[in-house]
Amino acid sequence: MDGLLAALPAAHPDQARVGAARELEALFLAQLLAAMRKTVPESDFLPRSPSRTVYDGMFDRAVADAMAERDPLGLVQTIGDGLKVRDDRAERAVGNRQAAGVPSSGDEDR
Repeated sequence: MDGLLAALPAAHPDQARVGAARELEALFLAQLLAAMRKTVPESDFLPRSPSRTVYDGMFDRAVADAMAERDPLGLVQTIGDGLKVRDDRAERAVGNRQAAGVPSSGDEDR
């Protein structure tokens, strides 16, 4: 996961948006699966143990990653569209400031 997040700044902005949204959806789905797992009653067939807890967490994450690839909740599209709109507004605002001769925060002489 850290490798994916580290690669986002070097990616194209559209790919970074989709990657970040997909990672968020996978995290949400993993937490949802873990919460659902807690509702299942314990049995003697597979007793609770630290190794089983680790396995269940890894399994939930793998299932969540596979589910997030298909965007079942529509979060990737919704978040990606929202970030694109925000970026477009920011670009227009900076463009308007530059057209009016107002320096942006990065254009100031130091």
